[in-house]
Amino acid sequence: MYKFDNILICLDLTEMDDFLISYANYIADTFKPHNITFIHVMESFNLPEEMASDFPELDAPLKDIIREELEEKIKASYDEDSSVSQKLELLEGHTTEEIVNYARSNKITLTLMGKKIGYLGRGGVVLKILGLIPSSVLLISETAHRTMKRLMVRMDYSRISAIALKMAGAIVEQTKGSTQCLRVIKVPITYFPQQTKAAELKLKTQLTQHAAKEYKKFLKRQKFNEQEFPCEYAVDFKGDEAQIIYNKAIQNDIDLLIIGSKIKSSMANVILDSTSEKLAGVEKNIPVLIVKDRKQSIGFLEALFD
Repeated sequence: MYKFDNILICLDLTEMDDFLISYANYIADTFKPHNITFIHVMESFNLPEEMASDFPELDAPLKDIIREELEEKIKASYDEDSSVSQKLELLEGHTTEEIVNYARSNKITLTLMGKKIGYLGRGGVVLKILGLIPSSVLLISETAHRTMKRLMVRMDYSRISAIALKMAGAIVEQTKGSTQCLRVIKVPITYFPQQTKAAELKLKTQLTQHAAKEYKKFLKRQKFNEQEFPCEYAVDFKGDEAQIIYNKAIQNDIDLLIIGSKIKSSMANVILDSTSEKLAGVEKNIPVLIVKDRKQSIGFLEALFD
């Protein structure tokens, strides 16, 4: 679960592809995966007969044209490593369905997507992929640095945050970096903004002290070392955990945010928890690793679709 040994890199024929392909070099050098797969999903396209006869030059298979273009990009930006198997997959159909099914069928452990990938402009498809895909997902922007030295893990003492912390530990083993946690404490519903500054400060102190005690218990249960995973605390008075996490990451010069994400379902769709969804937004430039419990996600997908 904590090894990036089978990596999927999503391409969309935009300028972002060049960066993603180049970033694959850093991933390969750092984590030494068994396989790296570049994938592009084509929408089904049938040329009308009258157009085919009027423009015979369009008769060349579109799939071949796209494959040639992507192969040239990969050759220009990716340094092949004989120890890492690398291939390009072109699929046809619905973007979300094809990517999720491919990741599921091929036991993908990490999916790499651009924060400004073209899918974002088509009805939030990337968020649907994030909600459904069983692998962990790394979202990066064009400004992302090729380093994972300073990590920050969102902490809520849940099972999925323990998985995220173990993932951080596995990354640090490879990068020789460091990890810190951040616990954002939601103010109890009994709090009223009319309280004085002194009362507010007292409340923050009490909540932080309690959160610190709970963190020690959490570390003990999970057999983590507190020296390796120090934790900071912040109190959320406005109901915007994602912005607090992002601001703290900026202040601490964090290279990678790690979020253990829970998925929720409704009759209509599957969605990420709101904090993960907000941190996946294009306006937040720090790379975000959304960690999944693969076994749980696979079981969820089987129950949902099979």
